[in-house]
Amino acid sequence: MRAAFLSVWAVLLSVGFLQIANGLQTDIIGVRADQEAFSASTIGLMMATYYVGYSLAPLAARFVISRIGHVSTIVACALVAAVVILAHPFLVTPPLWAGYRFISGFALSLVYVAYESWINERVPNVLRGRVFSSYMVVQMVTMTLAQGLLDLGNPKNAGLFVLCSIVFALAAIPVSAARHLAPVNAPPAPLGLVKLFRISPLAAAATMFAGVSWAIIFTFGPIYAQHAGFDLAHIGLFMGVAMAAGGLLQFPLGWLSDIAGRRPVIVLILVTGLCASLFGVWATRQGLGANLAAAALVGGFTFPLYGVAVAHVNDAIASETRVAAASGLVLLFGIGSIFGPLLCGWATTVIGPAGYFTMLATTMAVGALIALRYR
Repeated sequence: MRAAFLSVWAVLLSVGFLQIANGLQTDIIGVRADQEAFSASTIGLMMATYYVGYSLAPLAARFVISRIGHVSTIVACALVAAVVILAHPFLVTPPLWAGYRFISGFALSLVYVAYESWINERVPNVLRGRVFSSYMVVQMVTMTLAQGLLDLGNPKNAGLFVLCSIVFALAAIPVSAARHLAPVNAPPAPLGLVKLFRISPLAAAATMFAGVSWAIIFTFGPIYAQHAGFDLAHIGLFMGVAMAAGGLLQFPLGWLSDIAGRRPVIVLILVTGLCASLFGVWATRQGLGANLAAAALVGGFTFPLYGVAVAHVNDAIASETRVAAASGLVLLFGIGSIFGPLLCGWATTVIGPAGYFTMLATTMAVGALIALRYR
């Protein structure tokens, strides 16, 4: 285990910096867009372009990584993300921001494929699950920590955007220092989406619904909190408790899926996520305490869905196809994520702030119905 972690320490440190910056940028872009009086549907469309880029990147990842290597891919894309976020406060129009989000989504998705293929290449099968879980926990912890940075400035000014750019650039340093540990092989082409659905319709569908729900939380959570009248510190707290709860329940629900089976736990997550979202609809007008409780419950029973779905797919495939399956699942997650901001933007326009929790409840309900039907 020690040798396994020593082979990927740079990935874990780099993804920590990357997710601090990514968590902060999602908040400040959403809050700033709302401050600029962009409509909910415009924000939804603008945010969705991030996931369009995110979905396309796995298709190009094999070519890019085979040409320039894992380290150069991570460094170049982290610096692209740093430059793109820095452009936001100086050129503020929805079309330009949509373009920025597309570029950022493409660059960061390439980084994730490089990270995860590095882990899959360097860590043996018997340790991969534990190392990959640690990789996911690092992401959740650092994105939670990022919420505390929101109160350091005002998204109306450039300061937070500059801070975000600096932290993105820091993500390039650990992998540059550990170039000798990087894999020499390019990741395989993604496993086809049709094949993923044939292997496990439930896991493939659950991955898409995880993408929808994650995208709703990250893109419209800060906007919902701002409409609820929260100041910047409380917006950060609202987002932070959701991510912290998701991180805390990641291991217990993963352990339960090992004991009770993946399908019952996926159904449990979706049904409890539905109940938590309905509680959130009620909490919309109940003040800070009720909203924080709703955020924690929704985060706790939304974020672990992806990990259990990935485990369900890996139960059904040969070990030599796991890296290809991982790339395919990133693609599937990204496709689902495109719809989250679009649907939530429409729901918020029609219903108002309660559309945030209403759309999450709808996502969980449809997912639960599918989970009860398929295996």
